[in-house]
Amino acid sequence: MRASPSRRGRARRYAGVVVLEALVAILVLSFATLGILGLASRALLDAGDARWRSEAASLAASALARMWTEDPATLVDRYDSASGGAGFRDVVAAASKLPGVTSTTNAPVVTVASGASGASARVTVTLFWQPPGDALPHRYAIEQVIASR
Repeated sequence: MRASPSRRGRARRYAGVVVLEALVAILVLSFATLGILGLASRALLDAGDARWRSEAASLAASALARMWTEDPATLVDRYDSASGGAGFRDVVAAASKLPGVTSTTNAPVVTVASGASGASARVTVTLFWQPPGDALPHRYAIEQVIASR
């Protein structure tokens, strides 16, 4: 038995609809794949930023720990950015592990101010880093009052 002419016409029409549905399905799948790739790319960028932020926090805490072992009266001369003392140079050397940091570019800032008492100092350590491709540097700052024991 042969298919009637009306059946053949319907089959051709449905074949066109099936091709159109397949093209739409491929388009939707392509957008979904692009979305997943975009999310994965963003996750990698965020993981890298978290790594550098963690490294900066560790370096700043280490600098403050070293300051706790010293006399608060000598902190300005040794650590303040304006004085450029040996302690500050050590902070710069440690911060150079961060991307985009040199002694002149994205250099750390250490501010030592008088504390509530004459035997204390308020210290702020600010670290910067700038991964390749980032237009602006990132920053991490921590402030602590250091008192003599």
